[in-house]
Amino acid sequence: MLDSDDRAAADEMSGTYADVPVPQFWDGEKLLGWEVSRSFGTTERAAWDIYLFYPPDAEWTDAGLPPAEKMIAQARGGVIGLKGTLPPKGDQSNVPEWGKGMIDIVGQPEELAALLSEIAVPYVEGYRVR
Repeated sequence: MLDSDDRAAADEMSGTYADVPVPQFWDGEKLLGWEVSRSFGTTERAAWDIYLFYPPDAEWTDAGLPPAEKMIAQARGGVIGLKGTLPPKGDQSNVPEWGKGMIDIVGQPEELAALLSEIAVPYVEGYRVR
């Protein structure tokens, strides 16, 4: 995490989706970040600036996290996404070794808010009509 990644920054970003019923959480102790990292097969560092999309019936148990349907996160100076979340974009050589075959580079950090909108709005709407 960066020094600027604090509760206030998380609250500000969550305001982007204040009109959409998307649960959002702040994990200052990085407990979820470590669990997310483990679920992707790495324990090098806690995941941060990660956005996970689960169906309404997903259950988190003591056995670990269920697989996310969609995911994006900031990593290695770009935005990565679980394959199928968004189309690959740009140089794919920066995909971390642990993510090869599982994730794509899908954008740049300055595009994060737009990328989130591109995923979140249709995702939530898709479940709203079911």
